[in-house]
Amino acid sequence: MQPLLFVLLSLSFLYDAVDNANILGIIPSPFYSHQATFRPLWKELARKGHNLTIVTTDLMEPNENISQIDLSGTYDVIKNHRNGSYSILKETNLIKKLDVFRDLANEIIVYQLTHPDLEPLKDPTKYHCDLIIVEAVHPWFFALGVKLGCPVIGVSSMDAFPWVHNFVGNAIHPSMYYQVDLMYNNPLSFLERLKNTAWTVMYKLLSLKVFPVFDWYVEEYIGKDLPKMTELHKSLSLLIVNANPAFYPIRPSTPVTVNIGGGAHLVKPKPLPKDLQDYLDQSKDGCIYFSLGSTINSNYLSRETIEIFRQTFEELAPMRVLWKYENETLENKPHNLEIRKWLPQHDVLRHPNVKVFITQGGLQSMEEAIDSAVPMLGMPFYGDQKNNVKKMSIKKFGIALDVATIDKKSLKDAILELVDNPLYKKNIEKLSAISKDQPMTGIEKAVWWTEYVLRHGGTEHLRSPSADIPLYQYFFLDIIAFVILVFIVLILLVYYLIKLIRTIFRLVFSKRNKVKTN
Repeated sequence: MQPLLFVLLSLSFLYDAVDNANILGIIPSPFYSHQATFRPLWKELARKGHNLTIVTTDLMEPNENISQIDLSGTYDVIKNHRNGSYSILKETNLIKKLDVFRDLANEIIVYQLTHPDLEPLKDPTKYHCDLIIVEAVHPWFFALGVKLGCPVIGVSSMDAFPWVHNFVGNAIHPSMYYQVDLMYNNPLSFLERLKNTAWTVMYKLLSLKVFPVFDWYVEEYIGKDLPKMTELHKSLSLLIVNANPAFYPIRPSTPVTVNIGGGAHLVKPKPLPKDLQDYLDQSKDGCIYFSLGSTINSNYLSRETIEIFRQTFEELAPMRVLWKYENETLENKPHNLEIRKWLPQHDVLRHPNVKVFITQGGLQSMEEAIDSAVPMLGMPFYGDQKNNVKKMSIKKFGIALDVATIDKKSLKDAILELVDNPLYKKNIEKLSAISKDQPMTGIEKAVWWTEYVLRHGGTEHLRSPSADIPLYQYFFLDIIAFVILVFIVLILLVYYLIKLIRTIFRLVFSKRNKVKTN
């Protein structure tokens, strides 16, 4: 019996095994959070023996199975664009902001696609690749999969945009599934459905204008005679999204969509540095953790706003405060305030004495707080942060404040409400328990499906027909038009039939009247 069991186990391992593959990972978005989301995936694939080349704007620690191409110059492109000093963040006029964004996006794409270290990756005679994993909002990189003759996996650090879901045939019906840019409760009201439909149509119309531009990038910087963007999306073998159910509606999806909701970046706890562990252990009256993430830092706050925080924290004593503050110095710093330039955020949030997390509302930061069951005070700055914080407030596991109008009273009241009202803690504990109750972790799902694509050389056998039907068929517009046309024809037939019958009766009666008079 034992030899048979050994043989069966050996066959099982052989089935799951994948030869060491050459994997190209491309995450070109210049945001640390986008990079950090997929670092555990790179590390786990490397641990399993695969060889990875990672194109990134934020280099990670060295790994013998991972080589990196440094696109950190993207940050300089943003910083120096037009008037410099991150002009896109300062622009308030929507039309001008879109204009700045278009020009900036073009400059970033050209810089990245012409980077000298990327040139060998475009030549199949110089670079052998078994799989490409690319951030799905940069679909021009899909062309590399066609050129190098390997399958492509698209990834997203949040839920995907509707046109990306459309690539693999996922449900995008605007009456039920709101845009990643919006935050509603289901079911949607009439006005919300109207707005959501307008956004869906806008994205579709925008794709008609933008995709030819993407085609130009492909032809100019990747290679000639490659498929157009309208066909290129069919090369997508898998879509990995981070659609945490706390923020996004449940969406029917095709087999080639893998939701790692909750974040692949959530890793096992690590011991805190001793001085930090002691500080939190001694915070018997509770501790507030304050961080604005990796992109926004506390230096962006005005002096007046920093003073509001300083005074509020001082008044909250004996409760302690731990503040990720880049200056590491603060005039008249209260005795109950500890300042650090960098902190191991997830492990800090896991400490039982941390009662409130003041955050800018970045998705990855909020997922770490949910995982640690810490109520949040959200102060959004840009991007998806506003909608994330709105969802936090709607679901009552946190409170939203506007950093532009914040004052000492509103800040102090919000913190005390989160500390004293058990509703917020109860709600986030429930959400945390749901997010953890999964058969596989996000990283385990991501790795298994990545190797599935490698084992089978793609997922053409799993492709849904819904991925290839036109939008008018998806929304039954041709069926509806046909039914309306048939109905109109029937109405017209009935109308003319009645008219004909009336005419006949009129003629018959007129003849009878003539006969009688004669």
